[in-house]
Amino acid sequence: MSHFSKVKTKIVDLLHLKRALAEMELEVEEGAVKIRGYLGRKMKVDLKIRTPEGYDIGFVKAGDTYEVVADWEMVKSYTQESFLHAVTRRYATSVVKEQLQAQDYEVVQESKQGETLSLTLRRM
Repeated sequence: MSHFSKVKTKIVDLLHLKRALAEMELEVEEGAVKIRGYLGRKMKVDLKIRTPEGYDIGFVKAGDTYEVVADWEMVKSYTQESFLHAVTRRYATSVVKEQLQAQDYEVVQESKQGETLSLTLRRM
């Protein structure tokens, strides 16, 4: 039997979360929205991402962080682990870039080699 699963994250900033999801080219609905699971079950979330299968992935504010919620047995385009890894990596990159910019650094080059991201910086 399918059910919604909540997974805790270390994501705290909504702006960086939305940037990470945009970088993944995911369409996000925000506000009082509900995600759909098995047998039409619904759950209220703060952010909703549609999947090609017609089932949704959501984010819910839980204290200071966001939790990822989905009926992962029905979502076939991502596994729970691959989705969390992709979002977390892009979220962290967004946070780091903002912190560097606040310290007067400019990213002049960005390169990826496997799972490693390299940034070349210049002080502004």
